[in-house]
Amino acid sequence: MKQLVVEQGIDTPDIFEGPMPFPGPGEVVIKNHYSVISSGTEKASIQASSTSPVSKIQNKGNIQKGIDLLKREGLTSLVDATFGKDSVPIQIGYSSSGEIVETGKNVSSFHVGDRVASNGSHAEYVVVSENLCTRLPDAVTYKEGAFTVMGSIALHGMRLSETGIGNSVVVIGLGVIGQLAVKIAEAQGSNVTSIDPDESKHGYVSNVFKTLDEALTSGDLKEDSIDSVIITAGTKSNDPIEVATRLCRKKGKIVVVGDVSLNLSRNDFYYKELELIVSMSYGPGRYDHQYEQLGNDYPIQYVRWTENRNFQSFLGLIETNKINVTDLISKEVSLDDASSVYKELISSDTFSTSVISYENLNSPSIEFMRSDTVPEISTSKIKVGIIGAGNFASSTMLPVLKSLNKDCMLAGIVSMKGLTATTMAKEYKIPNVFEDPKQLIESDQVDVVFIFSSHESHAELVQHAIENSKPVYVEKPLSITEEGLNQVEESIFNADDPKLYVGFNRRKTKAIDMLMKHFGNRSEPLSITYRFNIPILPSNHWTKIKEIGGGRIVGEAIHAIDLASYITGSLPQSVSATSVVNKESNKANEDQVSLTIIFGDGSTATITYFSEGSPLLPKEKIEVHGNNKSVIIEDFTKVRVLDDKNDKGKLVKTGKGHIELVSSFFDYVKGASANEFTWKEIKSVNHTALTAQENINSGKFHPIF
Repeated sequence: MKQLVVEQGIDTPDIFEGPMPFPGPGEVVIKNHYSVISSGTEKASIQASSTSPVSKIQNKGNIQKGIDLLKREGLTSLVDATFGKDSVPIQIGYSSSGEIVETGKNVSSFHVGDRVASNGSHAEYVVVSENLCTRLPDAVTYKEGAFTVMGSIALHGMRLSETGIGNSVVVIGLGVIGQLAVKIAEAQGSNVTSIDPDESKHGYVSNVFKTLDEALTSGDLKEDSIDSVIITAGTKSNDPIEVATRLCRKKGKIVVVGDVSLNLSRNDFYYKELELIVSMSYGPGRYDHQYEQLGNDYPIQYVRWTENRNFQSFLGLIETNKINVTDLISKEVSLDDASSVYKELISSDTFSTSVISYENLNSPSIEFMRSDTVPEISTSKIKVGIIGAGNFASSTMLPVLKSLNKDCMLAGIVSMKGLTATTMAKEYKIPNVFEDPKQLIESDQVDVVFIFSSHESHAELVQHAIENSKPVYVEKPLSITEEGLNQVEESIFNADDPKLYVGFNRRKTKAIDMLMKHFGNRSEPLSITYRFNIPILPSNHWTKIKEIGGGRIVGEAIHAIDLASYITGSLPQSVSATSVVNKESNKANEDQVSLTIIFGDGSTATITYFSEGSPLLPKEKIEVHGNNKSVIIEDFTKVRVLDDKNDKGKLVKTGKGHIELVSSFFDYVKGASANEFTWKEIKSVNHTALTAQENINSGKFHPIF
């Protein structure tokens, strides 16, 4: 599959060859027919990608964060944080149309063969969620439909301005979205004037001026007279907002659609009582994971115009010939030739709107099928297949696997969207990029499976690996639901020789090894405190979405539950959990949680997980006490060992046990060692995390067994 991407440090996008994407739950795969190049937005994205990682840090004001990270975790972590995310090319484009060729689980609104518009990128095939695409009316062509998402951005801005028949509107900035805004305003009967200093854009609209002074001199505009101003420009200048405040009448509205400076003068707004609204892309639902990722719609009686209903409304304007979008097109190119458009875009200030056609590519289009043909690999080493190529896989686990090349070789990789997998395959010389996780699991060229995909997929993939007699190493958590846990258990009980490891790496660190030796002959229960000081994540981060990541207890604090179980040598018997309550929402705050666990041997563990502490504190701190002995561990690099006579501190080798755990897994697969985990341990730890999560959600105590 071909797709247009921009690589770090390169100022021109280029064609990237990769595997077909596959849909997750609630998603569809679309074969693109057309996509529209958004000159302003995409030029800005390209320029941002060509900026060095160091400059990005400086520009974001993150120097102090970098210093804090260096102090706390060392140079390696700083380098990873600065450069790690920039190795994967960035997909560009966000307005396209095409035909659905595959649907994921739980998709009910679409079927294979449906003609749709979506926010897909410039690629032969794209994956989008159900709420981010809509059917094309029969009278609307693919070429017209490709403007839908851009048109919805303009439409949403117009809705926020509350203009209508007879209202006076000024549009500042005549990129493609600005021109669409003009067309929509004219279609609804508003009196429209436009301002843009670039004369190359003026031919697309009427009643347009280079500057406000030019418009005032002509007599077409008067200060303090305009009902609404729509700013669709993209500039660091404050001129658009200053012009808007001069034009607006008392109680007028200014709607900011483009990325412009907002250095506001209070008096300008105070004496006219102006209303300023910053438009959020396509409309309600944007950046709401419940809507975009999980497919939950807003009730129409409460939210009339969601982003999807804006898609439909804009297509209705095209269908009824109220607006014409094809007259905006200055050039049509194939995907193979699209790079030339971007070269012109970067080197020239002349405006143009281009569409990309996917009808006649230089190479035959990839048929929609999952090929089972992969190159054969002849080796005595364990052949590793990797599912998932996100940040954790690329920055941590792939380097770990590469370092263990005496034991294994990287034989295949797959990722949901394909781009990251192809990038990692090139970097690590992985011969096979698969198009589907199950294809990888079933391949004869893969001996063992490593799963680093998003959390909700873990249980199903582990189950499939076990059913195909493949040893499997899965990053925690094994499952984000009790149902998934039970399904894996059933597969294990029905398998002849199931081999399963979960990525609880901390138990294999040097620091924990020292701790276990110190408490080797204990006769009394232990008291354990485990404190996380973790950076806060935005509420829409995938790990915090219950249906995808399971939440931070299940996704991260589970490490502490496993480690406490390992240290005590016994299983959790009960757990209670409390959290700080968010004053605004009156809901539990998963970033501020405390767990108390009682184990079978009478030991207790208190796990505190918070995101509001000083960044100078250790990220993880563990204290274990019992039998007149204590061990204190900070970030697994500093260990303090105490008994009734001695107090010894020691610095240990940096590392959180990933290499050691993977090595142990390979030894187990080869029959050289026993399993690090029993199924009873894995299930108990996972179940305890799920129970704690339920404690938080309900505010009630739930015994584990």
